[in-house]
Amino acid sequence: MITQQTLRRLAEAKVFARGQALYDAGAVHKLARAAPTRFSARVQGTYRYSVQLWLASGAAEFSCDCAYDWDGICKHSVALGLAVLATYGNSLGQLPAETAAPTPSANANAADLPAQVARAWAARPEAERLRFLELALRKSDDLARQFLAFGEPAAPEKKAKAPDPTKHLAERLRDTLEALEFGDEFFESNPDYGYDEGDALVEGAYELVREELHPFAAELLALARGGQLKEALRYWATACGAIFQVEEPASDDYGAFGDYGQEALDQWQEVLATEDWPLLLTTAVLPAREVKSAITWLTKHLANPPARWPDFDATWQPLLEALAADPTAAPLFPALLNAAQLAPATLAHLRRRLARTLADDAAWLATAETLVADDAQVARQLLSYYANQGDLPARLRTATTAFATWPDQFAGYVLSSFAVDQAPTLYPAALRYRTLANHSLDDFAALHPLLSEAETTALVREAVAAAAARRGSVAFAAELLARTADVAGLRTFVLGLEWLHVSPPYHSEIALMCLAAVDPTPLMLELETRLPAYLNGRAGAKRGAFLYERIGRWLVSMRGTAPRLTEPVLRLAQELRTEFPTLHGLRDVLRREGLLVAAEPDVPVIKKKSGRNPS
Repeated sequence: MITQQTLRRLAEAKVFARGQALYDAGAVHKLARAAPTRFSARVQGTYRYSVQLWLASGAAEFSCDCAYDWDGICKHSVALGLAVLATYGNSLGQLPAETAAPTPSANANAADLPAQVARAWAARPEAERLRFLELALRKSDDLARQFLAFGEPAAPEKKAKAPDPTKHLAERLRDTLEALEFGDEFFESNPDYGYDEGDALVEGAYELVREELHPFAAELLALARGGQLKEALRYWATACGAIFQVEEPASDDYGAFGDYGQEALDQWQEVLATEDWPLLLTTAVLPAREVKSAITWLTKHLANPPARWPDFDATWQPLLEALAADPTAAPLFPALLNAAQLAPATLAHLRRRLARTLADDAAWLATAETLVADDAQVARQLLSYYANQGDLPARLRTATTAFATWPDQFAGYVLSSFAVDQAPTLYPAALRYRTLANHSLDDFAALHPLLSEAETTALVREAVAAAAARRGSVAFAAELLARTADVAGLRTFVLGLEWLHVSPPYHSEIALMCLAAVDPTPLMLELETRLPAYLNGRAGAKRGAFLYERIGRWLVSMRGTAPRLTEPVLRLAQELRTEFPTLHGLRDVLRREGLLVAAEPDVPVIKKKSGRNPS
């Protein structure tokens, strides 16, 4: 079951809001329900992304090919979830359980849709079955073509050999891509690209490449939709290798391309992704002989691929995962995986996908264990599995590996899932990470009792070093030094900062207040030296509202934190006013903050008249 509350729980608040905005804007396209528990769509964001959702009782698993890699699901997944709720909400209450992370007895409690269909099929009259099939074939040309390819001919007649769709394909692609010209004529005819805008120029070139590749994509998709799985796979593999080997276009006067073949291959994948390749392979109705023939060919091809490119595995993985998810193809996959010349991590991902299709919990668990350090999503699924099993040692082992690899994603999980006594090493490590990452004094308060004096000193030094290098929070570092009573360290840190460059600006006030509370005299002396220096251009300071506001706030912070220095603060304000009498903006700020004891009258400026004096 999935609800809006499920999506809110899985996504960060801001991410959920952005996903809802995408859904409201109509960014979800080609929403499909490939299986009772499986949904997919293309979601238009910066680019068009392929998003999938698997549902099970009490669980929802998303995948998206965007670059989001922070806590929770991405905005494109949220948009898909909202679209699924809006379109299929009434039919989600009785979903069969299908999870990436199997739970004990999950299959036993799941509603079995294929079994339900089988029972209904057996109970219906033959005439009714035929009528249903006839109507279905009339409504879908793709299904009609698959029906023609599915059955054997009634009589053993010799069929004419179909033309080979891959014949001359490499030459056609090469001729097409090598004939493209990206010179003055192209860019002058497309003024939106602009010569001075590099990104627009490159996107214009990519758009033309995609346009030229569309007819080839149409040929491939026609094969796939017609149920010609083997020919579709041969076409795709041949096209990928041929495109990558194209060296350069006819002209590239403005350097739009770096590696033409690789970039053209990327555009080929983009064109196909907009048409739901390779997902549509799993929606075709194929005879077992066609699937077997296709997987046999694919096994031989991947055992010794004729062409490879830098992201070879990443290109092939979505296609192979789509096939591994097909119940008919899945039993043939072990032999393919044993022969395929692919990286171990890629093979592990495919074996995990295969184990889910075959409902092999033991195989899923074995492959998931090998991917914990490589895939955060797998780590989450494995943690969920061990939590359902009540296996604390395995869960702690998995969390330790996941936190070591992705501390930003798993620190929160560690702190919410374990007690200190359950994870005496991992829990303080996660709390330490979150303390520094979030600049959290509350987390430091909880962490401090768990650390030795040396460990506390090391943490504070790390925060101070990050702040001094402008990679961390100045306010947080100053407050840590104050809380640990390191007065000498606090004085060195605060007086060593270039206050005007602290960002955000109010952090400089917090740092000054921390020092003023424990050691105000050196700070007062520094103010007396530094403020006139800033007004005279120290550290690139420019006179104006920003500088005057900073000076006023620093003096007010000093006076409020160290009341005994009120008189020196007021005296310094008056000295600044006297030394810089023409800076009326500074005067106004000092008056507003109550730092000028008495508002002195403005002295009118008398201008001399030009011309001769009358006699």
